[in-house]
Amino acid sequence: MPSFTNDPFIVIAACGFVFLLCAFIIVFVISYQKSTYLFLQEKKTMESTFKEQLLQSQMEVQEATLSTLSKDLHDNIGQLLSTTKMLIGITERELATPSDTLHTANETLGKAITELRSLSKSMNKEWLEQFDVKENLLAEANRINFTNTVKLHLTLPEKIWMKADEQVILFRILQEGIQNAIKHADASNISVKLDYQNEHLVITVNDNGKGFEIKEVNKGLGIINIEQRTKILGGTAAWLNDGHGCTLLINIPVKEY
Repeated sequence: MPSFTNDPFIVIAACGFVFLLCAFIIVFVISYQKSTYLFLQEKKTMESTFKEQLLQSQMEVQEATLSTLSKDLHDNIGQLLSTTKMLIGITERELATPSDTLHTANETLGKAITELRSLSKSMNKEWLEQFDVKENLLAEANRINFTNTVKLHLTLPEKIWMKADEQVILFRILQEGIQNAIKHADASNISVKLDYQNEHLVITVNDNGKGFEIKEVNKGLGIINIEQRTKILGGTAAWLNDGHGCTLLINIPVKEY
C-alpha cells in the first residue's frame, strides 16, 4: 500500500495549502482590523462633524438673539435712560439749590447708561469681530479706578498679536483674575502687565491682597475658568504666593497669522 507521507509532491502541496490558509487568515484579520478602524474613524468623524454643526447652529442662534438684544438695549432702554437723565439735568438747573440726592441720582444714572452701552457692545457680533483687548482693559481700569477703592495699573505693549476672538478670551481671563483679586483677596492695588518675551506673551496680574495657597483653596474662585481659557489659547496659568499678595502668571505662545 503506497504511503502518501513519503510522496514529496503531496507534502509540498499540503505545506503550500497550509501556507496559503495561514496567509488568507492573516490577510483576513488585517483587513478586518483595518475595516473596523476605518469604521470607528468614520463614526468618530461623523460624531465630530455633528457636534460641530450643532455647536455652529447654537452659536448662530445665540448670535442672532444677542444681536437683537443688543439693539433693543441700545435703541429702547438706552434712549429711555438718556431721556430720564436729561430731564433730571433740566430739573437740577431749574432748582436754585438742587439736593445732593438729586445730583447723586444723576451721576448714578450716567454710570448705568455707560454700563448699558458697554453691555450692548459686548453682545454685538460686529463689535466682537473688531475686539481690542487693550481698549477694553483701559475701559475696565477707568471703571475700577473711578470707585477710588481699588487702583488698577496697566502696562501694555504697543500691539496685541492675537485674533479678535482670542483677544476676547484673553480679556475674560484678565477680568477673572482682576475680580478675584478684588473680591477674594481684598486687594487695594492691582498691577496688570502684558509683555512679549521669547515668542511668548507673558502676563502678570499682581495684587497686594491677603493671598492664598493654591493647593488648599477650593477651585471655585474663577481659577478653573482661568485655567481652561488659558489652555484654549495654548498657554499655561500659575499662581505665586509670597505672603505679600498674589501673582497670576500666564504664558501664551505667539502664533503666526
